[in-house]
Amino acid sequence: MEIDGHPTQDMIEELERRGSLRLDGTTSGPDPEALRFLAERAPDIKGLWLFLPQETWRTGFDESPI
Repeated sequence: MEIDGHPTQDMIEELERRGSLRLDGTTSGPDPEALRFLAERAPDIKGLWLFLPQETWRTGFDESPI
């Protein structure tokens, strides 16, 4: 169960409210299927890719959001 107000989860939710999208992937980049989804959903605009490894979520207090 996620704790309400967890800083990492709050940050992700705020970025999504501002138009960010979550995409599955690895250190090699986003999953090709996820990129197809993104291409269908958003125009070709500049952006920033942010890689958050699964360990980011292993706080012992909440579940992975992915």
